[in-house]
Amino acid sequence: MILGTLRILPPPGRRLQVLQILRSIQGPVAAQPGCGSCRIYEEEGPQPTIVLVEQWESKAALEAHLRSDAYHRILGALELSSAPPEIRFDSVTESEGMELIERIRSQGHTTRRGRRGGEDDADATATRPLDATVPKGQKR
Repeated sequence: MILGTLRILPPPGRRLQVLQILRSIQGPVAAQPGCGSCRIYEEEGPQPTIVLVEQWESKAALEAHLRSDAYHRILGALELSSAPPEIRFDSVTESEGMELIERIRSQGHTTRRGRRGGEDDADATATRPLDATVPKGQKR
């Protein structure tokens, strides 16, 4: 699987134009052979960013997409970015979900102090005798 991520920083007044372009290609891209998903996100903050995330079943499917008319329109949206857009294509060899979380959490864990199970550092401090934490000769 290949994940394509594009981050676009549209200048003020161009955000809607970038969104319109990406929304217009979202359905056609999702319908392309080998496309697992095509999603658009907006990040808020000092530099509002628009993010396009695509999932491709194979390198061949991604390459066909990169040659498509839809991708030509995506390139047009990238040109509207006020800063160099971030473009990444990541190959994913394994994908797990809740089963990973359940498996890892059911095995127990070791904390920084080497204890196993759910006991954390705060629990250990709370159960330590007070005279062990107060230097001799000082009042509590």
